[in-house]
Amino acid sequence: AAHLKDELMPRYANLIYTGHWFSPEREMLQASIDQTQKQVNGIARLKLYKGNAWVVGRKSPNSLYHLDYVTFEEDSVYDQTDAEGFIRLNALRLRLGKMAQQK
Repeated sequence: AAHLKDELMPRYANLIYTGHWFSPEREMLQASIDQTQKQVNGIARLKLYKGNAWVVGRKSPNSLYHLDYVTFEEDSVYDQTDAEGFIRLNALRLRLGKMAQQK
């Protein structure tokens, strides 16, 4: 969703800037944004000092983060061998590029 947001925000801003607030296009983008935010809630604690801001704490009842699952060790939630296929597939274009250079 974050990558899609980066693509949609300039379009959204342009629609507003050019006076298309009530356009179907802006409403479509707004509906998409609203959908992604349905589970976003919680509390963020910030430290503010001399024009800077640091996140010093956060919690949400809908958080996807769980300390027990963020490990590279064996656990019952994530099979570490799942990453092998992803890494191999993600690197395929690099291997093919190197093979093409060596010809």
